[in-house]
Amino acid sequence: MSIQLSLYIYIYIHPCIFFHFSRVGSRGQQPKQRGPDFPLPSHLGQLLRGNPKAFHGQVRDIVLPACPGSTFRSPPGWMCLENLTREASRRHPDQMPEPPQLAPLDVEEQRVYIVNSMKTSACPLDILPSSLFKSAFQSIGPSVLSIINASLVTGQVPAYIKNAVFHPLLKKTSLDASLHSSFRPISKLPFISKILEKVVAKQLTAALDEHNIYDSFQSGFRRAHSTETALLRVSNDLLTHSDAGDCSVLVLLDLTAAFDTVDHHLLLERLRDWVGLSGSALEWFSSYLSERSFSVAVSKFRSSTTSLTHGVPQGSVLGPLLFLLYLLPLQHILSSFKGISYHLYADDIQLYISFKPHEMSKLQLLHTCLDSIKTWMVGAFFS
Repeated sequence: MSIQLSLYIYIYIHPCIFFHFSRVGSRGQQPKQRGPDFPLPSHLGQLLRGNPKAFHGQVRDIVLPACPGSTFRSPPGWMCLENLTREASRRHPDQMPEPPQLAPLDVEEQRVYIVNSMKTSACPLDILPSSLFKSAFQSIGPSVLSIINASLVTGQVPAYIKNAVFHPLLKKTSLDASLHSSFRPISKLPFISKILEKVVAKQLTAALDEHNIYDSFQSGFRRAHSTETALLRVSNDLLTHSDAGDCSVLVLLDLTAAFDTVDHHLLLERLRDWVGLSGSALEWFSSYLSERSFSVAVSKFRSSTTSLTHGVPQGSVLGPLLFLLYLLPLQHILSSFKGISYHLYADDIQLYISFKPHEMSKLQLLHTCLDSIKTWMVGAFFS
């Protein structure tokens, strides 16, 4: 429901923005005295000022004309989408002749790295304050490194570091504190868990970079990528097409609680089929995701422990990275639609298509692409 809602909101509003693009141009120059590049009815400007609701309805009829049913609602369409995903899954691991494995640490090489990775923030689950642990690392550090290396070699994550404590934080002081939706859960994990995850994240990220597994158009949670790089690319593409006299349509998709709905079985399949993990490395991630639990702490009170059976762990180091890997099949679906560009920032998806004013029929391709995305998202348990 939320996917469709976001889709309609942005499609209704953005055509007037694209009309502005075609009139101004990428260098902010004033337009020449000529008619609009986008073939909008002349009365739309008056509607925008006097009746925005009617304006959105008129734009909807232009941008989303009546069209036949979804291409992917019939069994052959579903099979086509599944075949595309399976084919991409078979091809991708071939880029990695040697599956990445988690290597144990060398005490002398990693000592400084681990000390610098420690945070001084407190977690109720820590036996010792992390600040005290950091100052005494010279004495007890080798024992911690032994725990980390044993976890990496055996592919097992200690159970006690898979428990989190959630602290509800009111999003805004003006919100109703009696409603659960007014709070944002802040997750705290044991500091040893953070150290172990940083060690694994460093090795996994190196393998992803070496074998070019990241989606090229994913700007979230990646070094040298940010919201600025995503905005720069999308804006540059739209303004370049505007200078060429093209019309553009941009669709922005937002997901509801995407990080909390990740299916663990599907995530492990992504790690195996798309990243190429196997053996103890894959077993480590299976152990990391299984038998997780959390409790909620408010003031001096704490709830009983509850199992966490889906989603990437909040407040974790690996959570954002695992979420990006969970989205890997989506890039092959998006790139299969020639003529449609896309860019992602974590779970925020930007789709855009440019065309000449007389090629409005190309919007049907965008409609089909959105159907394909929705079909995949349903299978990935997104909403």
